[in-house]
Amino acid sequence: METAFFVNDNIYVVSRTYSLLLLIAFIMGCKPDTKQDTTPQIYTGPLSKLTNATILYSDSAVVKAHVNAEELLDMQNGDREVPKGMHITFFKDDGSTSATLRADYAYYTKEEDRWKATGNVVVNNITNKEILKTEELFWEPKTEDVYTEKFVKIETPGELMTGTGLKAKQDFSEWTLEKPEGVIEVNDDEGR
Repeated sequence: METAFFVNDNIYVVSRTYSLLLLIAFIMGCKPDTKQDTTPQIYTGPLSKLTNATILYSDSAVVKAHVNAEELLDMQNGDREVPKGMHITFFKDDGSTSATLRADYAYYTKEEDRWKATGNVVVNNITNKEILKTEELFWEPKTEDVYTEKFVKIETPGELMTGTGLKAKQDFSEWTLEKPEGVIEVNDDEGR
């Protein structure tokens, strides 16, 4: 048996078997997709975003360090990310500035209580007039230690030292270059 139907003023004649197949295809094509992903999506981004953030580290009501960040992201696990760079000022017990640190990026790991500063890290030891430059530096506020295993360059009033690896106190009153590579004497009269 044949079936006739009209589409746009045209008549079409098809067999009953073919009509049944068309009907099934039409029904299957119009059926909504019932297989949806019902797995809950877990948000892993920051809980909060602070701009022009300030963090103070103190011991016995004496401020030891002052961290400034243009943008600070607080993560769900307590970590903090500083994607636009940071500036830290370290203080002596008498409140005077001992050193500053700046970096292009920083990340604080709560579990280890440790900051990792990367990208154009510069430490200025104000007391001794020394400047340290490296690409990565770790700071542990609890122990007041800083260190790196990367290449460092230290400029003092009379010398330029290079090496790999450094351990220091956060105020840079004491520091040790782990693997010294070179020392160049600098004469300030030459217009450095």
